[in-house]
Amino acid sequence: MTTLYTETFGQGEPVLMLHGWAMHAGMWRDFAEEVAKTNRVLCVDLPGHGRSPSVYVGKMDIWAEKILAVMPKEPCDLIGWSLGGNIALYLAEKYPDRVKSIILIANNPHFLQEESWQGISKSVLDDFANNLQTNVNATLIRFLGLQVRGLPEGKAALKKIKALMLECKEPEFRDLMLGLELLQTTDSREALQKIACPVLLVLGDKDTLVPVSVAEGCQLLRPKLEVQCIESAGHMPFITHKQQVLALVQSFFKRVE
Repeated sequence: MTTLYTETFGQGEPVLMLHGWAMHAGMWRDFAEEVAKTNRVLCVDLPGHGRSPSVYVGKMDIWAEKILAVMPKEPCDLIGWSLGGNIALYLAEKYPDRVKSIILIANNPHFLQEESWQGISKSVLDDFANNLQTNVNATLIRFLGLQVRGLPEGKAALKKIKALMLECKEPEFRDLMLGLELLQTTDSREALQKIACPVLLVLGDKDTLVPVSVAEGCQLLRPKLEVQCIESAGHMPFITHKQQVLALVQSFFKRVE
């Protein structure tokens, strides 16, 4: 059985970090090394991303099974960014004995916009799918640009995340399409509502992919949900506002010990 690629930092209570669509575990590295000063941090490349083999199926249960195989056996804290947050919610719902708490960063439990739910319009995701067929690299660069659009330090942040992305070969077209399929079809709202473990949602008020207004819908589903909004942050606050996100993570971990 093929296993997913992982990077491990530090010692102590385990933390699993799950990245977003089209990215890889290296995006976490600077942030992970800070968290690893007090915890054992495991960063994993999602199937077909970074250095992990593809599973050739865009199904949440299949992706989750692969991740479960490399997770620590003891209960651990999960940090899920964007699509990684939906995977974290699925794991907590299906395997509650393995998950101690969840931190969702720039995550929407249901990415698609609906009449009663804030999100991304289906046409935007369809455009990404169509553009991928024409030029994968150009589409990914555009996607990176969206993650820092409107930020005062956007140009510098874009340069940094481009360099991080280029550490690994870009995912194959098929794997990118599978990831988009997950973004379009996954609805984690019921999981957010039902799971027993503590959950923190961290949003950026300048995020063009996950509107900060989604917090209201999430809190209606889960009144005990803790929400923190970072001013002038976009879709990658753990990179652009690392110390602020780190402080939120450390404080949350202390409260759920």
